[in-house]
Amino acid sequence: MNRRKLYTAIFSMGVQHSMEYRFHFFLSLIGAAFPILVQYFIWTAVYRNSGQSALFSYSYGQIILYTILAGLVSKLISTQFEQQIADDIKNGGLNKYLIKPVSYFGYRLASFFGQKVIYYGITALLLVGIIWIASTRGVLEVQAIRLVVFTFTLWGALLLNFLIVYCICASAFYLHEISYFFVITGLLVNILSGGMFPLEIFGESVVKVLEYTPFPYTIYFPVNVLSGKTEAVGMYQGLLIQCGWILLFFGLSRLTWRVSMKKYSAVGG
Repeated sequence: MNRRKLYTAIFSMGVQHSMEYRFHFFLSLIGAAFPILVQYFIWTAVYRNSGQSALFSYSYGQIILYTILAGLVSKLISTQFEQQIADDIKNGGLNKYLIKPVSYFGYRLASFFGQKVIYYGITALLLVGIIWIASTRGVLEVQAIRLVVFTFTLWGALLLNFLIVYCICASAFYLHEISYFFVITGLLVNILSGGMFPLEIFGESVVKVLEYTPFPYTIYFPVNVLSGKTEAVGMYQGLLIQCGWILLFFGLSRLTWRVSMKKYSAVGG
């Protein structure tokens, strides 16, 4: 079997895996609804008591729309394979990838994208409903070009987040207990990515600093492309920057794992 057919088979296995655990996905969407509801009530109270029509450059409708879209995007790009990689490193699961004609990186990437295909289709239906409601309420002006760019940035966000997490997973070669480290880094990345609230809350100076990091290009940037908060020029510039971060982290992930594999003892498996 050549490599193309091999990775196609792995991709198909990822699709089958997502179909097998589709009920888990629906439960995760329901779980994502609870923090969105909590933020809805918080933002409603904040805007009602502030006496202002806009806070942090967002109107009430825009902040609610951002909260919903960010919640969906953060769920969509989530990886959830960190512990599996840690187990492979600790228990010798990497052994079979060292002697077979398939790279561990390629296996994880093909499987990950395969699992997300079905999820993207389901989330697309949810986004259509959200966009329709927001446009009828005058919160969102639908533009075809923004929908196209948003689609590209969403796939880019998925790949970029995969590469970031894959780099973080290399720490399992050095840390004995890794579970809490994954929880902490996952929460920190989500906050810096704008997954919990708009980055403007941190202040203009912090936003400018974060623009030089990859995190906003996983959630904050795609959401603002769709909502119209990002101007046309910034939209295309951001897309190029996102591609740049993808290339950088692709190289960094390969380098990180090449160095870390020197500590791999290949016990078990």
